[in-house]
Amino acid sequence: MEFDWIAASVLLSVRFAAATALTPIFGPTHLPGSIRTLLSLVFGAAVAMALPSTVVHSVGSLSTIQWGLAAIRELMIGAVFSLGFLSAYAATQVAGRTLDVQIGFGVAGILNPATSTFSPLLGSLYGMIGIAVFLAMDGHHQLLRALTLSVQIAQPGTFGQGIGVADAVQQSSVMFAYGLMLAAPIMLSLLLVDLTLAVYARSLPQLNILVLSFAIKVVIGMALLAVSLEWTQWTFTRLYQTTFEHWFQAVTP
Repeated sequence: MEFDWIAASVLLSVRFAAATALTPIFGPTHLPGSIRTLLSLVFGAAVAMALPSTVVHSVGSLSTIQWGLAAIRELMIGAVFSLGFLSAYAATQVAGRTLDVQIGFGVAGILNPATSTFSPLLGSLYGMIGIAVFLAMDGHHQLLRALTLSVQIAQPGTFGQGIGVADAVQQSSVMFAYGLMLAAPIMLSLLLVDLTLAVYARSLPQLNILVLSFAIKVVIGMALLAVSLEWTQWTFTRLYQTTFEHWFQAVTP
């Protein structure tokens, strides 16, 4: 029986590790790999203790090939939850990239330690704000709660009912709309700035509007960004509320 419980704990830890691998706090650069592995094992063991004895025994009776297939299934289930946060984070990158191009920061970039790639300047800013909002809304607790509920409909070692992947795909489709909503106020304001500069370029051709526009759009863009951060609170809140809703829809039978 002890071996059965260990096998079930390891399978569940794979699900937790895949779901938390790319989320804040549990992400790849916030904690050492050994700590992340230990946390996943602890979560898996805690949930395995609440499993019915018949489920735990069935996990221990799996063959090596079946256990490997079960581990792959757990990895895919966890990836569905990880996709939920990645889709929300991608919305911030859409907003940041759009504003970078309009303001003139598109030629620059900084190294994002979470993905080990170069990210847009404003995309990194929106990403940090998004992570702060995620934690303020207890998003990490919501993720762990959804993962615990997922065990009720997708028990380890079974190959029947799984997680609703369609919900995760549907969530990804709406994240880009939220990304544009984050950038919409500044985009419209900068469009008016472009129209104004175009009028000046026609009426005062002796001015080098191309050179002046870089400084003007940077100053106006950063000022509008500072003002609009308060307005984007609703969008960030709704962004993660949608993520939480899809998480719990995925684990609802």
